[in-house]
Amino acid sequence: MVDVPGHGKVMVDIAYGGAFYAFVTAEKLGLDICSAKTRDLVDAASAVTEAVKAQFKINHPDSEDLAFLYGTILTDGKDAYTKEPTTNICVFADEQVDRSPTGSGVTARIALQYHKGLLELNQMRAFKSSATGSVFTGKAVRELL
Repeated sequence: MVDVPGHGKVMVDIAYGGAFYAFVTAEKLGLDICSAKTRDLVDAASAVTEAVKAQFKINHPDSEDLAFLYGTILTDGKDAYTKEPTTNICVFADEQVDRSPTGSGVTARIALQYHKGLLELNQMRAFKSSATGSVFTGKAVRELL
């Protein structure tokens, strides 16, 4: 749980896929990922990023240089496996928006869905950018500790 100014306490997942991201369903912030204005999504995601940075210390097992939150990815909440794409928007660095679903973000989201038992090994999943509609696919291929 993270106390996000303007939004109250929000459940946030943090996952790594080449960079650390906070994941939260846009609806939990009072937004619809597909119809909200980009500025509203950016403001909400930035508020989450700042709250996580202020309230949690992130550790990387191999490199202290990677032990920081790169950004927040707002999702449509459709994390359970389906052949239909799940939609997200990635806000990173200084409120930049990735036009794509975000490669390292998709990798982190796959790891998170696998960890939660929502995705099996070698089960292909599609991820769509709310900014452009572009789609990335990916799958978990093995479990590492």
